[in-house]
Amino acid sequence: MKKVLISLVALTAFNASAAMESSSKVRFAGDNDYSSFCKAVVNDDLGMLKRSLRGKVGHVAANSNDVLRKLVSSEGMKCNGVDLIQFSEQREASQVNAYLKTKNNA
Repeated sequence: MKKVLISLVALTAFNASAAMESSSKVRFAGDNDYSSFCKAVVNDDLGMLKRSLRGKVGHVAANSNDVLRKLVSSEGMKCNGVDLIQFSEQREASQVNAYLKTKNNA
């Protein structure tokens, strides 16, 4: 339980800042353990997003769907100052955006 609480604190404190000039140049500030989620959006890489979700099972939540729900919640992580769904819309990451919206509404 203590590990989960620490992870949740890290989630709320996380703020990845991605440089918007180029999809190949991304700089992150914050907890780099969560930077792969922002990278997945920048690259519109659904496989990377799913691997990142599976990698947080047991640290953030008991399964990938619950990890995703916590990450996209209002207290969840942010990329470039916005939540994952908004960030995927800004970056026109259509595959990742569709997955996030589908899973978030399930």
